[in-house]
Amino acid sequence: MFDLKQLRCFVVVATELNFRLAAVRLNMTQPPLTRQIQLLEHQLGVQLFERTKHSVKLTTSGQVFLVDATRLLNLAEQAASTARRASKGETGRVRIGFTGAAGHEIVPSLLAAAKQALPDIDVVVHELISAAQIVAFEANSIDLGIMRPLGSRQKLESFLVETEPLIVVLPASHPLASCEDIDLPSLNGQPFIMHSPDDGKYFHDRLMGLFWSSRVMPDFVQYIDQTPTIISMVRAGLGMAIVPASAQRFHFDKVVFRPIRHEAVSAEMIMAWRPDQRIPAVTALRLMAEDYFSKPES
Repeated sequence: MFDLKQLRCFVVVATELNFRLAAVRLNMTQPPLTRQIQLLEHQLGVQLFERTKHSVKLTTSGQVFLVDATRLLNLAEQAASTARRASKGETGRVRIGFTGAAGHEIVPSLLAAAKQALPDIDVVVHELISAAQIVAFEANSIDLGIMRPLGSRQKLESFLVETEPLIVVLPASHPLASCEDIDLPSLNGQPFIMHSPDDGKYFHDRLMGLFWSSRVMPDFVQYIDQTPTIISMVRAGLGMAIVPASAQRFHFDKVVFRPIRHEAVSAEMIMAWRPDQRIPAVTALRLMAEDYFSKPES
């Protein structure tokens, strides 16, 4: 079977219709070029050129073969280019897990930036709570995770995507709603909608640490996983809660949001990945994301 070198020699000769000029273009001498064409004709079992002392022209078989030979060379070059780009992480598929909180602004803006910077990477997203992303990493079903920082049996590497303050949400009819800010002692003994210790583990542990250090203990009337549901409970007058400041985007009526007085307590969002992953596309997207999130305007 013929090889790419023979195809390239044929296409150049067919273009130039001159063996001497074709040899110059191919950076070779004329006898080896003639030999490559003879081998190709022998392997195909057809004559590709009509040659005289003064002219070279394609036979009918040569004209037909030129179309497919050009296409094969283009496909070979495309395949080589794709392989090189894949090795640099410019192509491939990346699976990203993300929490609901990251789905409002963080993930859409990242996907838009990735589409511009790495258009040939196929990004597949999966909405998963942070604890479920830990399981997904262990099962190797996601490559990157945008999540709250949680402990894991499997070591994960990460960088900080976002930090936002935690604030109090309470019914608009609550006596404390008229205050500009809320101090933690005011929550002592108050009905409180708490994040669950399972699927809401990040916020549960963070708030419990805050309460213990301040010697404050609200009356936990419900344990809920998701922030929108927590605010719905507050709206119904069942208690107050502490939520990330971004929760104000939900625009619930009959509730008010107030900062916590004298406390700089915040929530973090990270991008995490397995340190043993070696997929170039994942590395390329991760580095692009790290650069993107490090810019103040992002």
